[in-house]
Amino acid sequence: MFLVYNYLPGGNLEKFIHERSNRNVHWRIVHKIALDIAQALSYLHDCCVPRVLHRDIKPSNILLDNNLNAYLSDFGLARLLEVSETHATTDVHGTFGYVAPEYAATCRVSDKADVYSYGVVFLELLSGKKSLDPSFSSYGNGFNIVSWACMLVREGREHEVFIPGLWETGPREDLVESLHLAIMCTIELLSARPSMKQVVKRLKQLQPPPLS
Repeated sequence: MFLVYNYLPGGNLEKFIHERSNRNVHWRIVHKIALDIAQALSYLHDCCVPRVLHRDIKPSNILLDNNLNAYLSDFGLARLLEVSETHATTDVHGTFGYVAPEYAATCRVSDKADVYSYGVVFLELLSGKKSLDPSFSSYGNGFNIVSWACMLVREGREHEVFIPGLWETGPREDLVESLHLAIMCTIELLSARPSMKQVVKRLKQLQPPPLS
């Protein structure tokens, strides 16, 4: 028995985020990767029958090709959800720092759990920080990238979220809108958390203009 995969020479998104050089932090690239992931999740949630919940969205499970096209990988924890089902009750699986709080607390998983994980990944992509970055230790236990980003937004310090070079090259209004979108994906109130289809729609509205 063999499993055959496409070879994706760009490595995974975790390596890209934490090892990228300044030439790789342009908004056009960040936006493309974020949109690729969002479209893949929207396909799983809205187009597949039965629907597919990935349950382990994190940078190391997102692979890149030479053109920085992003692909979801590692469906070992995926769960199928019938059209009539709003959630499934199951043991909690996933990676600490990316698991939605309602899933961890109740063992009830829905497509909104993948949305939460996506929001965490999007924050990492914008900031260059890890979901449980060592720099958060001074804030106390339980402080993660979501808490950190929300704190900076509340204090009007949104620019401090972005990786050096990204904020300087802009466009700043679109960057802030993207930050707010990422935070909305991680909001605890499920009814306020967008679907991946809504995330795709908003990201397309923030699409950078084509290169002249």
